[in-house]
Amino acid sequence: MSARRPPGRMRGVALIQALLIVAAIAAVAVALLVRVDRAQERLQWRATSEQAALYLASGVELLRSSLPRETVHEGQDWAQTRAPLDIDRGTLGWAVSDLQGRFNLSLLQADEGEVFAAAFARLAAEAGLSEGAARAMIDRIAGIEGPLPLILPDLLAEDLDASELDAWETLRPQIAAWTGLPMNINTLPRAVLDALLPEIPAEQRRLIFQRVRDEPVDEIDELMNWAMPQLGEAAAQQLTALPLSGQSRLFAAELEARLDSVTLRRSVVIDTGAPEGDSAVRLSLPGP
Repeated sequence: MSARRPPGRMRGVALIQALLIVAAIAAVAVALLVRVDRAQERLQWRATSEQAALYLASGVELLRSSLPRETVHEGQDWAQTRAPLDIDRGTLGWAVSDLQGRFNLSLLQADEGEVFAAAFARLAAEAGLSEGAARAMIDRIAGIEGPLPLILPDLLAEDLDASELDAWETLRPQIAAWTGLPMNINTLPRAVLDALLPEIPAEQRRLIFQRVRDEPVDEIDELMNWAMPQLGEAAAQQLTALPLSGQSRLFAAELEARLDSVTLRRSVVIDTGAPEGDSAVRLSLPGP
């Protein structure tokens, strides 16, 4: 005959089993609560991200409406450093540059005399880029048929050696690609002006640069009227030969929206000459 377990021992086993069941149920409950909390966090993050994206979209339109038309220069409000705007539970900030106040890479297309290729080479050399890297960029652009994409400058860095990247960081803000519009003499960096006008003495280039900073022009004829008596006919003719004006309609902007723990960034190119809405944004890329 088998020995019977004492009643106290049986109760102890039953109690242990009950405790194990309770512990298992508690573990399942905790896991479910964690999943619910994580789901709620994801929903909250998604809602916050969507709200921040709306801030960015409204920021682009707000910025577009505030940018100048026709004459553009760095003394205007768009070019001033500003603190981010407080919006609801977050902030919206941006930095703007005149895209037409850069060397236009489209000039390297159909450049039979390589006048602009030589100017680009001088600009690249001044930034520290090697002659071979600059030549490769010139040849690549010259071989592209049709309008250059706005994103082209960023694509040019793909084939650079690591040793060239510091020089590229210097050159990149001075170049852009667009079609059918002149460069803006009022906002051209001194390095770009020097590269475009190598035959004009350095002191005369300095005077030109200072003149358009102090008294921005609307049309290049205004600068010619000043340059003829001040610098002479040769310098004035060289200025006339360049595709320059004092107007811009293409602006590059970096926008940042912060809302709670979410930060969204976007890079856009805005065309102030286009109709309102999405058609005014020529390029839109998510930021890092």
